[in-house]
Amino acid sequence: MELYRLKSFLSIVGTGNLTRSAEQLHVSQSALSSQIKQLEDELGFPLFVRSPRGMQLSDAGRELLPFVDTLLEAEEKLMQKADVLSHGGGEALHVGLNADPGFLRAGAINRRLQQLYNEMNVIFLASQTTRAAQMLRQGQLDLTFLYGTVADPDIRSQKLADIRFCVVIPNNLLAPKQELDWQDVAALPWIWVEQGSPPYDALLQEFSRYRLLPQQQVKTVDEYIVKELVLDGQGVAIMREDEARPMVDTCQVIIWQKGWLTLPLSLAWAARDEEKLQVRTAREVINYLWRPLPPTGPDGGEFSY
Repeated sequence: MELYRLKSFLSIVGTGNLTRSAEQLHVSQSALSSQIKQLEDELGFPLFVRSPRGMQLSDAGRELLPFVDTLLEAEEKLMQKADVLSHGGGEALHVGLNADPGFLRAGAINRRLQQLYNEMNVIFLASQTTRAAQMLRQGQLDLTFLYGTVADPDIRSQKLADIRFCVVIPNNLLAPKQELDWQDVAALPWIWVEQGSPPYDALLQEFSRYRLLPQQQVKTVDEYIVKELVLDGQGVAIMREDEARPMVDTCQVIIWQKGWLTLPLSLAWAARDEEKLQVRTAREVINYLWRPLPPTGPDGGEFSY
């Protein structure tokens, strides 16, 4: 079945007139009539009812119309895709973000990828570290940021930076000049992130060394909510240092000096995708944007995982 005959069929449906359709398609009226006759012979039934008022769809033609629309729409999408591929483009690149986009430099990543590879369609998705490997295996993500490293043989990962976290305590939960130990901090109300948050898991391990369990007063599954709850004075939390410092500067919280920890921020991808052009290009861009920064010394005792 020739697609040009189906396009001629749609043109006549739109105009209801053989002459006007022939003018639109830049063919002779006899040639267009012959195309429709050949299509009707191929299908085995008439597509139009011809009358002095023009050409109206037959009952069979009316039933066939949505299938022709679908087929020609698919053909158009195929040609669009072929055009993208012929100019070096490809599938969309799905990048998982395990923290807020500003911290992970998503804007700079997208801007640089568009400069280097303007056909790349970058899609950023929220991605928890605990689900990152599974999402890479299932093809939901091409690359993802995560805390820690991945030991699985089918997943590759590369450390980008060491990220410092600290325990922050709202001022309203502190007595003046109060000295706090692990037991005191465990007894304060905590805003706790569930479902495998690496900073919280690491902190819980440290509490367990002292046989303590923090009072998890407010629980959430989303680390993005923690900052707002801390600012509202609802509990203690663990946060990245870059998030905590502005809050300290405005005298809203203090950083508990015994509560520092460090986690590696890594980039991971499926081993099967290692040589894909989009994945290679994105890794190079992210590595460039995450070049090592000058180290800064800790303000207090620090434990690493």
